[in-house]
Amino acid sequence: MLWFLWIMATSVGWVLGRLLLPNLALVTVGIAIGILQWFLLQRRFKKAWQWILATAAGWTVGSAIVYAAIPQGMDFLSGLLIGLSIGLAQWLILRREVQWAGWWIVINVIAWTTGLAFLPGLFSTGALVGLITATALALLLNVPKQVTNPQSTQSD
Repeated sequence: MLWFLWIMATSVGWVLGRLLLPNLALVTVGIAIGILQWFLLQRRFKKAWQWILATAAGWTVGSAIVYAAIPQGMDFLSGLLIGLSIGLAQWLILRREVQWAGWWIVINVIAWTTGLAFLPGLFSTGALVGLITATALALLLNVPKQVTNPQSTQSD
């Protein structure tokens, strides 16, 4: 169920962020996606509200770099930079919750590059990014971070 809901959250967040305030999409996409994904993470992660901030910041930084430095039509490079920016920002949250969280960065690069460069569109980009990241998240959540208790050491 998480898998499907994650795809929907990412897709709807993408569309809302692009349509509600199109002149501010540089910021609104990250906020919309972050809020909708947060609803799915709030019972799974401590301090899940930080996911909203990380997603918004990652999207905004990546989009600003693309807007300022990447020529129009370089969708592959745009997807790579945005995926890297979002992946790094979200990794800061995810690394506290799951093992192998570093893969999240790679997955986001693949997801956003695929969504923006190979199947771009108002509905397809968010759905494709959601599909790829949902699959990775479902796998990562199966390997939660082991909590170590320094108080419980064995004695000889």
